[in-house]
Amino acid sequence: MESQQLAYSSHLYRAWTERAPVIIVLSVLLPFLATWFLTSWRASRAVKLARTTSSALKRPPTMPYAVPALGHLFQFLRDGQSLMSKASTFIDHSVPTQIILPVFSNYVVSGPESVVAYFKESRDLSTTSRSLAIMVHAFGCPKNMVHFFKPQQPSAESSKQPGEDIEQLIHRAVKMGLSGANLDALTTRYQENVAAAVETGSIYNTGDSWTQLPDLNAFVEKRVFEAAVQSMFGTYMLSLNLTLADDFWAFNRVIGTLFMGLPRWFSPAAYRARDKMLQNIERWQRHGEKHCDIEGLGDKDWEPYYGSTFIRERQRLLDKRGILDPTARAAENFAFMWATNSNSVPAATWFLYEVLRDPQLQSRVRKIITLAASEAPPKKEPNQPVLTFDTPKLCSDPLLQSLYAETLRLRVAVLVVREPARDNFSFRGWHIKRSEVLSISTRTEAMNQDVWSTGSDEDPHPLDTMWADRFIVDPENPNSGPLRLSKHRRGKSTVPGGQANEHAVARKPYFSMDGLSASWIPYGGGTSLCPGRHFAKQEIITTAAILLTAYDFELIDMEGGDPPQVDMSCFGFGTMPPNKAIPFRIRRSQCRT
Repeated sequence: MESQQLAYSSHLYRAWTERAPVIIVLSVLLPFLATWFLTSWRASRAVKLARTTSSALKRPPTMPYAVPALGHLFQFLRDGQSLMSKASTFIDHSVPTQIILPVFSNYVVSGPESVVAYFKESRDLSTTSRSLAIMVHAFGCPKNMVHFFKPQQPSAESSKQPGEDIEQLIHRAVKMGLSGANLDALTTRYQENVAAAVETGSIYNTGDSWTQLPDLNAFVEKRVFEAAVQSMFGTYMLSLNLTLADDFWAFNRVIGTLFMGLPRWFSPAAYRARDKMLQNIERWQRHGEKHCDIEGLGDKDWEPYYGSTFIRERQRLLDKRGILDPTARAAENFAFMWATNSNSVPAATWFLYEVLRDPQLQSRVRKIITLAASEAPPKKEPNQPVLTFDTPKLCSDPLLQSLYAETLRLRVAVLVVREPARDNFSFRGWHIKRSEVLSISTRTEAMNQDVWSTGSDEDPHPLDTMWADRFIVDPENPNSGPLRLSKHRRGKSTVPGGQANEHAVARKPYFSMDGLSASWIPYGGGTSLCPGRHFAKQEIITTAAILLTAYDFELIDMEGGDPPQVDMSCFGFGTMPPNKAIPFRIRRSQCRT
């Protein structure tokens, strides 16, 4: 009897050990499977209900996910582009679809018609809540001060007039500072700063010998960043903070954590990088306040303490609004510095890289640059750098404009975020609550196969590859131009604004953005269209012109390795830098010796 019990117990033990792994695996997987089936059922139910519900009350579906609480977080961190693309076509482009993130759930909007509707709703869609959260988490504004940056509604007793809101005034000051004569002055100073850095550099003055450097991106970003900062913020921003460039790019590499509002314990390095940048800017602020009477500077277009006129105007507006806390002021200045450098500098690297890796393209670009250099304005001062160009000529050249536009199409990934500013908001017949968020992925629109041309069967150019001529329309070639169904193929050849294009009339190839207002959107759209886009374009193109004129470059193929791709860990936050170092050799241009 006892032996039978032992045998039975042994049998049960063997049965358990054989089935235990399966039971454990099922126990672990059960919450994820249950979440997946539940969210799939809810998505299906939302679509079915929408068919029988009035348009004012229809609620968009949520894309199924498997991880409770965290939703699509791991998918977003691993490949944000793929996640946003799947959401945009979960039902079809006319249906906003929600993705779930721990601190940033949002309804994904996609397709030209939806993008146009999104930007037309500028009055009813606000960036305020998200902008305030970013000011706190990403740029370090004290929580008790961030309300100063919230749009102010004048009371009945207030003497303030509509339009005096601080953010509107700052935006207007930036817009004025980055357009017209102010833009020309800023671009000229930037060009002179880059040229001066090149002409005083050791490589430029070592003759014919080659120097091997480990990374093209590091080479470009330091020179471009420092030239841009000096042009905008003055010389003391750099001289007081000798590690500013390194600190800035260290911050930029971890900004995703901060934008998502994840706590300090989750990524202490990200918060240390942010705090170091705030210390740098506060040091600059203290120096200016101590040594410079900002009101006594008059209308100088530039001076060393505060730099350009619109940076000085920003400081005056902060005073006017009562934002005297040094950290809050530093956060606002920091946010502007990041906005004006984080996108254009990596884009300048990609622009130069694409020229260097294609000998035929490099030859075409160098011819254009040489002509623009020969037509540059004469030097006004003896110590003015010799590396100067006719900037309008450079930036209006069809090939350079097309290469610039293609660089941004291929490398920029911004999430344009808005939320309803009123209750009962309807987006194309779908009800979005006031606390909810709508977003557009610029990269999803830039990769839309239904919109963009991919060349011809004989000369294909997939959307995930660089095609420098993608934005050039050749009236003699029906397969040219950026659109899959180009307007010029239907007998229309126009430029933005609807005017007849003189190149089309003359049957010459020309640069065209016609029909792309809802597809090429690296600078956003609507009333929040980036005011710095004109300077960014000139910055990117003139940087390449200066470097290609001053130096000979050779990219180094590291044992036949794969070429650099975009760093997807930066998806959603601007221009994605290369995901690996780009080694190269450099020497002073032999054409100038």
